[in-house]
Amino acid sequence: MSLFRIRKALALAALATLGLLIVTADLRFPDGSLQRSTVAFWALLVPLLATMVAFASERTWSRWPVLAVAIAVLPWSMAFLLGPTYGAPTFRAQLALLAGVVLLLSSTGKGMAQRYEGKTKGVAWGGARMSLVSWTIAANLASILTLYLFVAGYQASTPWVIGIPAVLLVGLLVGVRLLAYQKTAGLLLVGVCCILFLPTGAYFVWREAQYAGEAMLFAVAFAPGVLTGWACLLVFGRPLLRHLDRKRVGEG
Repeated sequence: MSLFRIRKALALAALATLGLLIVTADLRFPDGSLQRSTVAFWALLVPLLATMVAFASERTWSRWPVLAVAIAVLPWSMAFLLGPTYGAPTFRAQLALLAGVVLLLSSTGKGMAQRYEGKTKGVAWGGARMSLVSWTIAANLASILTLYLFVAGYQASTPWVIGIPAVLLVGLLVGVRLLAYQKTAGLLLVGVCCILFLPTGAYFVWREAQYAGEAMLFAVAFAPGVLTGWACLLVFGRPLLRHLDRKRVGEG
């Protein structure tokens, strides 16, 4: 068996493990009713299964959501392990952390990129600049997953506050899709959303965070998407601005 097939099998096994953790998650209230977060977790099984099928069949775009799952899972599992457990077993968090690490290690690297998005005709995804775009897509897909959990499962003390991550969620969904098609509008939209993460995130944490650990988790969970979004905007924004300046001079 080739190294690529081994790595793909490991990634699929890690995704299946996370799916099993979702299926067996049962966060119920004392009266037996389901929490919103449980329903939100279960709904993640749909895109998770779609990702597994696409990754197994080597669809060109399918490595990005695999990386996104790893990036999204790692900070949450670490938070459960390092934070207060109040005597609760940590086996599930340990298993999620292991699956996240395996997922990240098995799906990264030039060889894996070439077998997936590298097959896209006319786009040199293997170059340094396009590799940055790949990581920006994956990291912001991870932000989308986390924002989804906040919007769908978080019990905000002030209901309208949940609209803040909801707006960012929609913006990132559209922006990441456009960026995957190498559209300038996608670069700008993802960049703007990443810039807005600072004031909106700070406001959301100020209103909702119960202790410093929650604020720290919020910052760590979204840092990869924000930082790669800023980097992508910086790298590609300067040539775009120069092009627009030349165009205005030519029209003048």
